[in-house]
Amino acid sequence: MGAEKKRPRGLAAQKAAKKAKTEEEPNTNNAQTVVIDKEVEEGDEIGEASALYESALEKAEKDPQGALQLLRGTVHESDRILRNWSETETRPPPQFYYTYGSALYELGRLTEDEEFEPFLEAAEERLQDGLESFEELSDKEAHTESAEKLRVALAKVWIAKAAGSVNDESDDIPELATRALDALDKALSGSVKLLSTPSTIELASIVQNHGDLYGSLENQSKFRDWAEKLLQRLLKDEPDNARALSELGLGKLSLANYWLEQADEQAGDDDDEEEEKKELSQEEQNAFDAIVEAKNYFEQALEKAGDQAAPQTFADLAEACLNQANLVFNEEDQNKLYQTAVKRIEDAKSAAKKSGVEYNLPEGLQSFVDEWEEQ
Repeated sequence: MGAEKKRPRGLAAQKAAKKAKTEEEPNTNNAQTVVIDKEVEEGDEIGEASALYESALEKAEKDPQGALQLLRGTVHESDRILRNWSETETRPPPQFYYTYGSALYELGRLTEDEEFEPFLEAAEERLQDGLESFEELSDKEAHTESAEKLRVALAKVWIAKAAGSVNDESDDIPELATRALDALDKALSGSVKLLSTPSTIELASIVQNHGDLYGSLENQSKFRDWAEKLLQRLLKDEPDNARALSELGLGKLSLANYWLEQADEQAGDDDDEEEEKKELSQEEQNAFDAIVEAKNYFEQALEKAGDQAAPQTFADLAEACLNQANLVFNEEDQNKLYQTAVKRIEDAKSAAKKSGVEYNLPEGLQSFVDEWEEQ
């Protein structure tokens, strides 16, 4: 299985497709002039590249295309800085390599028409250069935070690489993935907040997505639980953070999908299919409970976000409603859930139109809408 990219959300979510590793150089062209809305000291080129990268992370959830533009700008600027760096000077500071390597990684995740692996190789090289730069410093204390960020970024690369070793037969956790979690635990164990809020949420999403690649609940939970703890830590400081709440909802929805798959397998082995069902199986009840939790998180996220709610959060709530409807026996209650799903899908489209971002419904939700409108 190839390295995992940014997860397709909703009913169309699938495990990453198998891809052959390639040694091609990543395509980081098409960089355009971009405007950053962060204060940077005049002449601070490294600071400008860092601001571009942080702005890209903030845009990624609502406007992936806008984030891509910023990431290409970050890589373009970082490449220019490195080319023009005097050979007589010491290496650029660790913060520069963190920005450069992280932008390459994110660009690979969001670029849909290219292989991820070349971006991973390039990102890992830059991040390793950053750690070497840190080790060469006489005054390491001033750059300790950057070094920890570099280790976090490397862990993200290792998780992506580990995805290529996950297979349906053994379902073993690759050593790279275990090493990545250990590195993250060490880097994030301090009391000082290491990562920005967007970076923290994105990290939780990456770890959670990786867990979805496994077949066993035990292996899924190792990564899902880790991500949940990180998000809960963030919410202690930022209880109104809609993105963190939404990501927690996705974790519960992932758990529900696991139990729904188990229920389907159980039903396939059941010889009494024609007998009318009157109660949920244990697997279905587990799924139902997880769906209720997911809906609660999505609803909180929408409430906190208000007019700034992301279209995908509406779509995720619609998916949860559809899954819940399929576990309800009362026809009236089922229809109410279907109607709520339709409303949330309409809200997703409206939110996208209002914000002016490109957004396509997940395939499964679009199919549901098409069938509903035909009735």
